Amino acid sequence: MPDRGEDGAAAVEFALLLPLLVLLLFGIIEFGFAFSTRIQATNAAREAARLAVVGVDDWGNVGGKPFWQVVKEDAGVTSISNCTLSVDDNVVGGTLTVSFDFPLNLAIPFMPNPPSWKTGRASASMRIEQVSVSGGPGGC
Repeated sequence: MPDRGEDGAAAVEFALLLPLLVLLLFGIIEFGFAFSTRIQATNAAREAARLAVVGVDDWGNVGGKPFWQVVKEDAGVTSISNCTLSVDDNVVGGTLTVSFDFPLNLAIPFMPNPPSWKTGRASASMRIEQVSVSGGPGGC
Protein backbone atom coordinates (compact mmCIF):
# COMPACT_ATOMS: atom_id res chain seq x y z
CA MET A 1 0.00 0.00 0.00
CA PRO A 2 1.42 3.40 -0.90
CA ASP A 3 2.40 5.92 1.84
CA ARG A 4 -0.23 8.69 2.02
CA GLY A 5 1.79 11.19 4.03
CA GLU A 6 -0.27 11.05 7.21
CA ASP A 7 2.69 11.05 9.60
CA GLY A 8 1.82 14.45 11.19
CA ALA A 9 -1.94 13.94 11.48
CA ALA A 10 -1.82 13.08 15.18
CA ALA A 11 0.27 16.16 15.96
CA VAL A 12 -2.18 18.42 14.10
CA GLU A 13 -5.19 16.86 15.86
CA PHE A 14 -3.47 17.29 19.22
CA ALA A 15 -2.66 20.93 18.42
CA LEU A 16 -6.32 21.55 17.58
CA LEU A 17 -7.64 19.91 20.77
CA LEU A 18 -5.02 21.25 23.19
CA PRO A 19 -6.74 24.64 23.79
CA LEU A 20 -10.03 22.86 24.54
CA LEU A 21 -8.32 20.51 26.98
CA VAL A 22 -6.51 23.40 28.70
CA LEU A 23 -9.80 25.32 28.95
CA LEU A 24 -11.51 22.31 30.47
CA LEU A 25 -8.69 21.61 32.94
CA PHE A 26 -8.33 25.20 34.17
CA GLY A 27 -12.11 25.61 34.24
CA ILE A 28 -12.43 22.64 36.59
CA ILE A 29 -9.60 23.92 38.81
CA GLU A 30 -10.97 27.49 38.98
CA PHE A 31 -14.49 26.21 39.65
CA GLY A 32 -13.11 24.14 42.53
CA PHE A 33 -11.42 27.21 44.05
CA ALA A 34 -14.58 29.30 43.61
CA PHE A 35 -16.77 26.58 45.10
CA SER A 36 -14.46 26.25 48.11
CA THR A 37 -14.50 30.02 48.64
CA ARG A 38 -18.30 30.04 48.43
CA ILE A 39 -18.61 27.24 50.98
CA GLN A 40 -16.29 29.06 53.39
CA ALA A 41 -18.14 32.39 52.92
CA THR A 42 -21.54 30.74 53.41
CA ASN A 43 -20.25 29.11 56.57
CA ALA A 44 -19.03 32.53 57.78
CA ALA A 45 -22.49 33.99 57.13
CA ARG A 46 -24.04 31.14 59.09
CA GLU A 47 -21.60 31.67 61.98
CA ALA A 48 -22.32 35.43 61.94
CA ALA A 49 -26.05 34.80 62.02
CA ARG A 50 -25.58 32.37 64.90
CA LEU A 51 -23.49 34.91 66.78
CA ALA A 52 -26.13 37.61 66.26
CA VAL A 53 -29.18 35.50 67.20
CA VAL A 54 -27.80 34.52 70.61
CA GLY A 55 -27.42 38.17 71.55
CA VAL A 56 -24.67 40.73 71.07
CA ASP A 57 -24.03 43.32 73.80
CA ASP A 58 -21.52 45.44 71.84
CA TRP A 59 -21.35 45.23 68.00
CA GLY A 60 -17.94 46.94 68.04
CA ASN A 61 -16.42 44.38 70.40
CA VAL A 62 -17.30 40.79 69.58
CA GLY A 63 -14.44 38.75 70.93
CA GLY A 64 -12.23 41.83 70.88
CA LYS A 65 -13.01 42.79 67.25
CA PRO A 66 -15.83 44.52 65.37
CA PHE A 67 -18.63 42.20 64.19
CA TRP A 68 -17.89 42.48 60.45
CA GLN A 69 -14.15 41.94 61.06
CA VAL A 70 -14.97 38.64 62.75
CA VAL A 71 -17.16 37.70 59.77
CA LYS A 72 -14.40 38.59 57.28
CA GLU A 73 -11.86 36.49 59.14
CA ASP A 74 -14.27 33.55 59.32
CA ALA A 75 -14.88 33.84 55.56
CA GLY A 76 -11.16 33.63 54.86
CA VAL A 77 -11.29 36.30 52.14
CA THR A 78 -9.40 39.55 51.69
CA SER A 79 -12.49 41.73 51.90
CA ILE A 80 -16.27 41.72 52.16
CA SER A 81 -18.70 44.36 50.94
CA ASN A 82 -22.44 45.18 50.86
CA CYS A 83 -22.81 43.78 54.37
CA THR A 84 -26.33 43.70 55.75
CA LEU A 85 -27.85 42.40 58.92
CA SER A 86 -31.63 42.54 58.67
CA VAL A 87 -34.27 41.56 61.19
CA ASP A 88 -37.91 40.82 60.33
CA ASP A 89 -39.16 41.17 63.90
CA ASN A 90 -36.68 42.21 66.60
CA VAL A 91 -38.24 39.80 69.09
CA VAL A 92 -37.45 36.28 70.18
CA GLY A 93 -38.76 34.04 67.41
CA GLY A 94 -38.18 36.61 64.67
CA THR A 95 -35.85 36.02 61.72
CA LEU A 96 -32.39 37.53 61.36
CA THR A 97 -30.54 37.47 58.04
CA VAL A 98 -26.83 38.15 57.48
CA SER A 99 -25.64 38.82 53.91
CA PHE A 100 -22.42 40.04 52.32
CA ASP A 101 -20.53 40.00 49.03
CA PHE A 102 -17.08 38.44 48.74
CA PRO A 103 -14.46 38.43 45.95
CA LEU A 104 -14.33 35.34 43.75
CA ASN A 105 -11.73 36.29 41.14
CA LEU A 106 -12.80 33.45 38.86
CA ALA A 107 -10.55 33.57 35.79
CA ILE A 108 -10.54 30.84 33.17
CA PRO A 109 -7.97 31.10 30.34
CA PHE A 110 -9.33 31.77 26.85
CA MET A 111 -12.74 32.74 28.30
CA PRO A 112 -14.26 36.17 28.76
CA ASN A 113 -14.66 37.03 32.44
CA PRO A 114 -18.02 38.73 33.02
CA PRO A 115 -18.48 40.91 36.13
CA SER A 116 -20.70 38.26 37.74
CA TRP A 117 -17.61 36.01 38.01
CA LYS A 118 -15.81 38.57 40.17
CA THR A 119 -18.13 38.59 43.20
CA GLY A 120 -20.17 36.05 45.15
CA ARG A 121 -22.93 36.56 47.72
CA ALA A 122 -23.24 34.69 51.01
CA SER A 123 -26.39 34.74 53.10
CA ALA A 124 -27.79 32.95 56.14
CA SER A 125 -31.03 33.29 58.11
CA MET A 126 -31.80 32.10 61.64
CA ARG A 127 -34.46 32.39 64.32
CA ILE A 128 -33.66 34.98 67.02
CA GLU A 129 -33.06 33.32 70.38
CA GLN A 130 -32.04 36.40 72.35
CA VAL A 131 -32.48 40.02 71.27
CA SER A 132 -29.19 41.86 70.66
CA VAL A 133 -28.48 45.46 71.56
CA SER A 134 -30.19 47.85 69.14
CA GLY A 135 -28.32 49.67 66.43
CA GLY A 136 -26.80 46.66 64.70
CA PRO A 137 -23.23 46.36 63.46
CA GLY A 138 -23.56 49.02 60.77
CA GLY A 139 -21.87 48.57 57.43
CA CYS A 140 -18.65 46.84 56.71
